[in-house]
Amino acid sequence: MVARRIGGPYYPLNGKGLVMRRALLGIALPGTLLLLLVAIPNGVAGSAGGTPSSTIPTSSSTTTTAVTTTTMPTHNPDNPFTSPALAAYLRDRTNNVTAAVYDVKSGETFTYRNGVREVTASMVKVDILADLLYESQQNDKPLTAKQQSLAYSMIEDSNNQAATTLWAQIGGRDAIDAFNQLIGFKETLPSWSWGDVATTPLDQLQLLKVIALPNAILDNASRLYEMTLMEHVIASERFGLGWGSPARATVGVKDGYYPETATGWQLNTTGFVEYQGRFYLATIMCADNPNETYGISTVTTVSSDIWKYLKP
Repeated sequence: MVARRIGGPYYPLNGKGLVMRRALLGIALPGTLLLLLVAIPNGVAGSAGGTPSSTIPTSSSTTTTAVTTTTMPTHNPDNPFTSPALAAYLRDRTNNVTAAVYDVKSGETFTYRNGVREVTASMVKVDILADLLYESQQNDKPLTAKQQSLAYSMIEDSNNQAATTLWAQIGGRDAIDAFNQLIGFKETLPSWSWGDVATTPLDQLQLLKVIALPNAILDNASRLYEMTLMEHVIASERFGLGWGSPARATVGVKDGYYPETATGWQLNTTGFVEYQGRFYLATIMCADNPNETYGISTVTTVSSDIWKYLKP
């Protein structure tokens, strides 16, 4: 059972001021639609059952020397991907992992195997919606009810047909390539097929900044519209950041996966995490997985370790 909004899966996007998160809890605000939520089951907002164990110990109160030597201090400004435990975990993986994290509080960016391109699969759906919202603003035309329904289905349910429809409506490859250049992409290779866009985690951080942080590209109403959809992705489409973060954390996520016949599964997770003084954006991608489970375990374990490493 997943959260569903009574009275429709979307709220109106009119661009007239900030649509606060509390509107989604049933508190009426001027110019917004009163919404009600049914209860969200444990695990939908953050961790779910079966999360792989983190490689980073949670405390230093152990009695064995082997464990305490790899325990992370309360805060370490170095790159989390070079921490002894996480570095050792990544070294032992047989897949092709690349990742990037932006710590909003410190303004620091951390990368792992920077510059490696991998295909987006369904992760690109957040890019499609961001472009759609930008074009809506530029044309001063709110999204239609049909577009909002498609956006809801594309992000929360990861519906591929909805993505194909909206991809065509925004203008396909040329339109999204222009939008990505506008927001600062430097390493992404466009494709005529939305699932085959080749990108890097560092470019994806640029997209996440446009979605999750105030900026001149998307206004607050557009940003909060997309963030809300990402926060309510259904349980069957959540892993990575969705499983590797605490259950009470605010997690906006979009995952991507598909079986590549020649090389193995592609597994991706991208989004934002906010809780207990932490606020960060992250993208983790891994190709050449022998099966789906191996890739999911990788992106979820790395997500969990990033959470534990980036102490406030």
